[in-house]
Amino acid sequence: MFNKMIVGYDGSEGSRAALSRAVDLLRNRPDTSLIVAYVNDYEEVGQTSFLNENLGTAPVLTDINQAPTVPLDADNQLAKEYENKMIESIQLELNKHRVEARVEVITGHPATALTNLAEQEEVDAIVVGNSGKSGFQRFFVGSISEKIVKDSPCTVIVVK
Repeated sequence: MFNKMIVGYDGSEGSRAALSRAVDLLRNRPDTSLIVAYVNDYEEVGQTSFLNENLGTAPVLTDINQAPTVPLDADNQLAKEYENKMIESIQLELNKHRVEARVEVITGHPATALTNLAEQEEVDAIVVGNSGKSGFQRFFVGSISEKIVKDSPCTVIVVK
């Protein structure tokens, strides 16, 4: 069925379900190659786009003219640290499923980055999780999985 697949992975429940589904597909075709891609969208959004328990709250500023100084590369460093943690997390998931895969870190908007990678790698399928956004949220924000389906050069499997 598929010779080469990409799984979009961000650590969410949906992406873990997508990886699990891809693993199920691999069981039937062990010669299929798998790429697990984590998209670091820091460059795209211009701000930290990851969660960190130490950064859960923003400081309250009493004087907006005296904002605290933060080194210019602080967010970039945190993004790199998070990227490394995501690679470790992906490898743990792969080990749990006893599957070998290539782990890729790509940058940009998740939908665009994944479809570009799919085109470059000439994959047969992209497997992604469903974000679970409500209709209201999807109306204002859009759905990454919908954009991937629309722009993909190959089959897209959206896992709920």
